[in-house]
Amino acid sequence: MREPEIALVFSPEPWVEELHRHFADHGGARVRQVLVDPALALEEDYDTLVVSHRWPALTQALVADLHDRRRRILGVYDREEPAAREILDRLGVDAVVESDAGPRSFLDALLLLAREPEEEPAASAGVRASAASVHDARLGRTILVGGPAGSGKTELAVEMSRAVSVEGKTAALLDADEVAPSVAARLGLPIEPNLRSAIDAVEFGLGTLSGALGVAPQGGFAVVAGLPNVAAWSQVRPGEVVRVLRGLAGSHDVVVIDVAAPLDDVGGGSRGRYALARALLQEADEVVAVGNADPVGVTRLLAWLASAHSIAPASQMHVLVNRAPRDRFRRGEVFEEIYRTFPPASLSFTPSDRRVEAAAWAGCAVRRGPFTRAVGAAVSELLAMRTDRRGRAGAEPPSLEVVAP
Repeated sequence: MREPEIALVFSPEPWVEELHRHFADHGGARVRQVLVDPALALEEDYDTLVVSHRWPALTQALVADLHDRRRRILGVYDREEPAAREILDRLGVDAVVESDAGPRSFLDALLLLAREPEEEPAASAGVRASAASVHDARLGRTILVGGPAGSGKTELAVEMSRAVSVEGKTAALLDADEVAPSVAARLGLPIEPNLRSAIDAVEFGLGTLSGALGVAPQGGFAVVAGLPNVAAWSQVRPGEVVRVLRGLAGSHDVVVIDVAAPLDDVGGGSRGRYALARALLQEADEVVAVGNADPVGVTRLLAWLASAHSIAPASQMHVLVNRAPRDRFRRGEVFEEIYRTFPPASLSFTPSDRRVEAAAWAGCAVRRGPFTRAVGAAVSELLAMRTDRRGRAGAEPPSLEVVAP
């Protein structure tokens, strides 16, 4: 068997330097990287991450991301801290060792983790299986709202959340737009608590997820406000936000997600630009693509749909054409072009309505009118469809009378 290759998380604890020096002098394992930046834990090539329970970046999301990359985690705890081992077990690490156990015990644990999966100790497998069952448990339905910039997707995400609550279901709106988070400003909510607060609650137990929620005025639905500073996107790992989403889905019937318009894979790594939107696309049960009804808007909408479908081919794709003209001929042209190019699971139109602009200025819900009726009808149709995210991504085109409000 070859020597295990490890990444060692840097900390001032004595065992770190002792272990590094022992392996350098005597072999047994090879230290590929001494990590300071948590992002490098996902980007470097190694077998096992050796990390203290005190490392702030060691979260359930990071453990899940490492397991997705077929890496193991050896947690190191201080026997004088009674809760230290419990913390590591709860995070779902693969094995644990006392910080004062000595290099030989560390090496034995690393060699055990280097075995093939079928030879893995039952205890380690049990920890991960238990953690996975908790994190993957979801009751509610998740609906992602996206589309090209300027399509009005955020306004529609807000109204869709309210329409869900009108249907008698509990709804939550998650502002996960890493480029232009604007739900809090749109609804006149404070910037705190926000997405960062929700992540701290889910990953570190700092408060509760319910305490990180705001309430939409006149809307009857919960809100997770977006990042307070756009530059903070680099401090958020996509897996962390997915955990928040799953937590919301565990306590709400429907979670509506507002994401950034770009879907490009820029920067690479776990915190590449727009990685959050791509991760949430893969997690969502359904995707509602929003676009404007003019020729340029439809072209951009179809391009966004193609990108979204390539990222999440198993998710059902719905289309909501915003600011649609009243003219039936023009609506028909839009309808035919979309179904000719990318047949969605459903297609609906929302008209231009002065009440939308008035509500934006007032920071309140849109008054009942053509816009709210159209969104309500689209939401009712979507909720009536099956929720199997492995179902068809497209459908036979309905008649224009069905989709035109």
